[in-house]
Amino acid sequence: MKTKINVLFVCAINSLVEVEGRYPHLGFGYMAAALRNELPEIDFNIRIIQDKYESNILDFKPDIVGISAVSQNFNIAMGIGDICESQNIPYVMGGIHITTLPKTLPKEALAGVVGEGDFTFSEIVSAYFKGDFSMNKLKSIDGIVYWQNDILIKTTPRAPLTSLDVLPFPERELLSIEKHTYMFTSRGCPYKCNFCASTLFWDKLSWFSAEYVVEEIKYLYNEYQVEMISFFDDLFIANIPRIKNIIELLRNEGLLGKIKYTCSCRANLVKDRTVDLLVEMGIVSVGLGLESGNDEILKFLKGGGISIEHNYKAVELLKNKGIAVNASFVIGAPQETKEQIMDTYNFIKNSNMDLFDVYLLTPYPGTPIWNYACERGIVQNDMKDWNVFDVNAYRKTDSDLVLLSETLSRQEIIALYKKFRRLRFLRNIAKVLAHPLKRDLFKIGYRMAREHVYLLFNKWTAVKNS
Repeated sequence: MKTKINVLFVCAINSLVEVEGRYPHLGFGYMAAALRNELPEIDFNIRIIQDKYESNILDFKPDIVGISAVSQNFNIAMGIGDICESQNIPYVMGGIHITTLPKTLPKEALAGVVGEGDFTFSEIVSAYFKGDFSMNKLKSIDGIVYWQNDILIKTTPRAPLTSLDVLPFPERELLSIEKHTYMFTSRGCPYKCNFCASTLFWDKLSWFSAEYVVEEIKYLYNEYQVEMISFFDDLFIANIPRIKNIIELLRNEGLLGKIKYTCSCRANLVKDRTVDLLVEMGIVSVGLGLESGNDEILKFLKGGGISIEHNYKAVELLKNKGIAVNASFVIGAPQETKEQIMDTYNFIKNSNMDLFDVYLLTPYPGTPIWNYACERGIVQNDMKDWNVFDVNAYRKTDSDLVLLSETLSRQEIIALYKKFRRLRFLRNIAKVLAHPLKRDLFKIGYRMAREHVYLLFNKWTAVKNS
């Protein structure tokens, strides 16, 4: 008779923040599928959650819990760990935060997963429930960290997957899949932006084959009747021959034209022929990390090989082919002047892009800009409140913001950020009704309204208690 084990996967997010809860945690879907494939002798009962943490833990009574969190939500993750500890439930932590700062792993945790956890978690579960959870066994599991007598032990780094096709499809039946959903067709990025930790988590770019991608699209179409799929790859267009193959396979399956897609691109890689392929495939919206409207700041943020001219040209090429363009921008680099920030503001006003968002440059663990901030004492590896790294500054009080500018005062940076936010509101309101993503407008609008009520209540409470 099979051993029955309840496994709870917890995505530690602020569930009241619209963008954090917009999509389910597909990474846990991969891990759930791997558990069943790797350990068929165990009868798994699996649940994936991203809200109501305590009530879910008390109701589900898991035998083991996996917790994933980004840095800005690590306080939430530690609180979930405390709940597990109070119920004598073993828990494992993973995700980008533990990968970049393993010493922040709570000493009560069973272990921390460094890097990809698809098969690592299965090995931890196997050892624990087969009664072989000795220190020697832990040392044999690649890609983990754990505490032993107040000493953090790091095992051999886990070798990256040589082929992503070895992964089973994620168990989407454990998730809430809507008509607009998402999937991954690759992992990693060939570029090293100053503010991004992707290359630390994945040291090389890996692909699912075109055949795998199309089979997964077909599965989503047949099983969930999806109408739009967003590819959440860092850089979907990095492999043009694969895109051509995907198009041909979709045509052979009779799926070409039946689903709309969105993806992310890098401006200097957007060429005429590339855009033609995106149109042929059914891409209706592209996200561009344009970051700045000033060449000097753009080089600081993204390195060489890209310019404002690339940014302008990419937007025009995509728009001329009928593809909506969404862009993100970052202000507040250490040496960025007000004039350079206004270059970005004017770029946005003069560009033909559709929706955009703006962020304050935030030093995240594992990024070059984190090291810069550490050297200047702005951040530390043992922060007391990780919530200060919320990249959406409008959710924070002015005094909580982590700012890196050495040329502008805190008040000046905040005033400029609010100026961009006003432009964003006006631009997005004007463009959203003609945008392919208008299908999600009601759902996103409702959740954003709920978020802002939550923010206003928090600010009112803070003022009342001050």
